[in-house]
Amino acid sequence: MILDSLLALGLLLSTATQLRFGDTPFGPGEMCLALWLGLFLCLQAGRLAPASNAAFAVVVTFWLFLFVAESVGAIVGFATELFFDTTHIIHDIMAYFFLFGLACTMALELASEHRLRRVTWLIVLLGAASLSLQLVHAYGLIGLPIAAEPWFYDRLRGWSHDPNQLGLVAASLTLVSIHLADTATQRMKATAAAACAVLAFCVGVLTKSDSLTMGILGASAVFLAIKSSLWLATFKRGLTFRAALVSLALLGLPVLAVGALPLVPLAVEQVEAKSEALYNEDNQGDSRFHLWAEAYDKGMDAAMLGLGPGPHLTKKSWKQSPPHKFEAHNTPLDLFVQGGLLALLAIALLYASMLVATTRAKLPALAGLACAFAVFSMFHFIIRHPIFWFGVVLCLLEAASVSKPSFSGKHADVVRL
Repeated sequence: MILDSLLALGLLLSTATQLRFGDTPFGPGEMCLALWLGLFLCLQAGRLAPASNAAFAVVVTFWLFLFVAESVGAIVGFATELFFDTTHIIHDIMAYFFLFGLACTMALELASEHRLRRVTWLIVLLGAASLSLQLVHAYGLIGLPIAAEPWFYDRLRGWSHDPNQLGLVAASLTLVSIHLADTATQRMKATAAAACAVLAFCVGVLTKSDSLTMGILGASAVFLAIKSSLWLATFKRGLTFRAALVSLALLGLPVLAVGALPLVPLAVEQVEAKSEALYNEDNQGDSRFHLWAEAYDKGMDAAMLGLGPGPHLTKKSWKQSPPHKFEAHNTPLDLFVQGGLLALLAIALLYASMLVATTRAKLPALAGLACAFAVFSMFHFIIRHPIFWFGVVLCLLEAASVSKPSFSGKHADVVRL
């Protein structure tokens, strides 16, 4: 239980970047995760190696592809680049090796259904407690012994430096809580998980993160699509209220589409106005597209082999003179710049594995989580976040567990849907 609590706290606090020690990349979250890894290695001494599983295979394959791609890219980068951001290169190398060990260890340690379920509940409950503390701190009801500014203008960022970091945690906790509520065997547990989902979603709304909004919308579409297919499948066992409701909704779609035609111009106008406002806010639209265009050009100029770990974009140097470099804030493009086509293929296969596995296993909330991660990755470099790797392991392990021929406990609920 202590080890599981350490893991849960580490995953949750790893995004509390305002609580880190000075300018170092280490804080309470990283310390908890490092201690968890150390204790795991000590406890494994003299024992038989844990059995491999599908999640471990996918995670190891991704990291092996990435390490090869980054190594080749580093050779190209050292041979062609004029100057190097050594600090961030070392940071990326350390982060990748740490996350490789963390992701692989979680895939092995959490292979037990009971252990995975317990850790997931700990993350959801401790996450609700953490978000509650950040809320009451943000509204001045409690103080902290260290300096932390919970607001970025009118956006809640809690203990993170960036509201989008808190948004990623809130989106992850929302969808994981929905998964627990959806697969709970007791009404009390389902209610508790649903309450945690509502809290996480409300905190996410306060961050005003556009990435969270689009991620939740994408996840909701995937969730409803899979749920509807599950409810329609109950026709084989007789008509149910849910199946009838979905059938009526599908039959009514053509009528609704025809009736909504007069509103299309107004809707298009509203979408264009909203998109333009988001694009012009702090010039983020121009900045992002310029970064993405430069990332593409850099990757192509490197013969799609990459330039190695660290940031490599320089066109924003009008803000800060060289030797400052920047990232594209887009996971596929950042990996393309660092590791070329091989790294891009690795992340694409990882996302595809998660989405296909959870969809086949009929786990709508986890399929939504995979979709939300894919959306977030279009605007942020998320593979350096430990909670992302917990989501990957959770999706793959749960999908493999549900796909087993015998079902019991929580998975019996999934089959009955």
